[in-house]
Amino acid sequence: MSLAEFDTARASTVGLYRREPTPWASGLFVATTCAIYCSLLLVGLYTLVADITPWSVAARWIGVAVAMLVAGGLGWTLWPLRDRPVWRWIVWGSLIGFLAGVGSSIALALLNP
Repeated sequence: MSLAEFDTARASTVGLYRREPTPWASGLFVATTCAIYCSLLLVGLYTLVADITPWSVAARWIGVAVAMLVAGGLGWTLWPLRDRPVWRWIVWGSLIGFLAGVGSSIALALLNP
């Protein structure tokens, strides 16, 4: 019996190759929490930058640019972790939150007089 055969036989009896069930309830809770946090973070950052000079139209678009820069940088950093079992919920929730935050920033820039 070779080492590979022994390892496969042992794994089938011990159950090493059995996949764990996906924790949907807790995972969706974590993803939702991360999405809300990241979207509020970007909207707060936009508000902080846009309110430096509230009479300037350029300050609002600089706020949108800053929100996009932060979302792009953090999204680029989190992207390689999307396949790991625990981190996938955090990454996908954060990416959805980044999209919502940038979209909200653009909407705020367009709607503010």
